[in-house]
Amino acid sequence: MERFMIRVGIAEAHAVTRAGIRHVLETAGDMNVVGEASDGDGTLRLARTESPILLTLGLAMHGLSGTDLIREVRRAGPLARIVVVSRFSTASVANLCFAAGASGFVVKSSPAHELLAAIRKVASGGVYVNLSQSDEPMLNTAAADGGLPHERLTPTELHVLLRIACGQTAVDIAATLDVSPKTVSSHRSNIIRKMRLRSDADLTRYAIHHKLVPDEDL
Repeated sequence: MERFMIRVGIAEAHAVTRAGIRHVLETAGDMNVVGEASDGDGTLRLARTESPILLTLGLAMHGLSGTDLIREVRRAGPLARIVVVSRFSTASVANLCFAAGASGFVVKSSPAHELLAAIRKVASGGVYVNLSQSDEPMLNTAAADGGLPHERLTPTELHVLLRIACGQTAVDIAATLDVSPKTVSSHRSNIIRKMRLRSDADLTRYAIHHKLVPDEDL
């Protein structure tokens, strides 16, 4: 039986990084690189003309870039899911990428197997988050030093907060994260406790006030 190949496009401003990602994907055995792009316009052309199942996307592109580019890619082709490959390793940056429409987030300093795991997970309809191991202590320290309440949350809890703020139900969020609705409810309880809020409406108002969710997603 012919093996299913994941059609991947690579969008990255730096040629050396693009070459490195291509090498990782082409040696994986189940991925086919259908094209590359080095700027925002090229990324949109790639999404529209080559019909990739998934795009790996760097945030610092020439022209249209960042979360604006993520949103435009999602509009350009319904099949293209996005794994952000970023030098930034904070949960807040990942959160904004998910708000814009990404389904995966991998730090550039991660080992190759993390990128492959993210692509396979996202291509199958799931969500994948990989932050540096130092992020959790940094988040906890920031909260202890008087940081914002959402900085007390783990990356998964931040993702659940974002989805709640966008109006998704526990069932919807569970399907996105590939967990049970009961697990989502447990995350919600932890979020409420850590942030010292009382309801989903409070969480939504908080997300809007701190610009964690773009207005168009509400």
